[in-house]
Amino acid sequence: MEKAITISGLAFANIKRKPYRTAALIAISALSAAVLFASFILSASLNGGIENFKKRLGADLMVVPEGYAAQMESVLLNGEPNYFYMDKAVEETVRNIQGVEKASAQFYLTSLSESCCDFPVQIIGFDPETDFIVTPWAKGKIKTKAAESEMIFAGHNVNVLKNEVTFFAQKHKVSAKLSKSGSGMDNAIYADLPTLQRIFEDAKQKGFGFISDGDTSTKTSAIFVKLAPDAKADSTALRIREALPDVQVIKGGTFISTLAEKISSFLIFPKILTVLFLLITVFTLATVFSLIVNERNREYSILRVIGADSTTLKTLIFREAFFIGTFGAITGVFFGALVVLPFNNLIAEKLSLPFALSSPAVIAVFALITFAISVAACVISAVFAATKISKQEVVFK
Repeated sequence: MEKAITISGLAFANIKRKPYRTAALIAISALSAAVLFASFILSASLNGGIENFKKRLGADLMVVPEGYAAQMESVLLNGEPNYFYMDKAVEETVRNIQGVEKASAQFYLTSLSESCCDFPVQIIGFDPETDFIVTPWAKGKIKTKAAESEMIFAGHNVNVLKNEVTFFAQKHKVSAKLSKSGSGMDNAIYADLPTLQRIFEDAKQKGFGFISDGDTSTKTSAIFVKLAPDAKADSTALRIREALPDVQVIKGGTFISTLAEKISSFLIFPKILTVLFLLITVFTLATVFSLIVNERNREYSILRVIGADSTTLKTLIFREAFFIGTFGAITGVFFGALVVLPFNNLIAEKLSLPFALSSPAVIAVFALITFAISVAACVISAVFAATKISKQEVVFK
């Protein structure tokens, strides 16, 4: 029994008949889809990163030594080990300034020796009694037999083996992991100040050198400030500067806004690149489909003779474009995911911006949107060829 000829079957046979040309068209469509899919993930992950960072920062003001704002930014955004210090008395002064509801200090420890740790991380000392930055993000409490006085939190990206981290050949139990922020804070180890002091003393006994003297009792690196409900950031920052001329006050809102502007400026380039690739895809496929109509004039004339009307021929062209767009979109999404998903941490590191990879559900939605746009672009590219074939006369050569 002979198999009935369908438009879909005929369209599929047509694109199979020219495998090299079809492969080239699919490749163009796939490249466009891959760029579009990667752009969606990149944009959403950067925007998600800035939102997570905003929540994780939790401070309205940050007080650092004069001239060290850039180093503070490197610690927060990139997790780059850094060091800067000021008198610990600054914390109490800041706490007593009008408009300050909470103030908590952090101490940044940096070693000169690369062999000090199992991994290159910033070791940050904090005070659990006053802290409102670190402890709210602790998750998955790990029950250990460590002394009650020892409190160590591991950033999300820090590899913890058997609930332990090693500093200077000495193992320490991890109290908890921190939830992901998408920033440099994911690469840090947080320890309460007495624990940090013990880590420093242990390293000193083993002959490791430090840029700082590790004196957590008299020095601190940064003060995080939470404002009272009715206080204003500008006026409180001014009062802090008047009381402490040798410090620099970073406003959390300004810091976040500047970061958001930087991300928005960066995202312009992938958006332009995506639009460019889509336009190239549409124009290229439109040209090819137009040439195909001229090349297959005899075939279309035969179809007309055996009863195919102009609508059928247009449907045939659109169906071929749909198949090419479908194969291209699936291929593009696959390779886009293959590049972005496994290397998202590397991408975040190279961008030096907060980067929180979107959830699987959101990525699946992006894949569907990419598929729809890519297929639509291919079908649109066939409009001119379909219009042309509907007006074409029956010709036999």
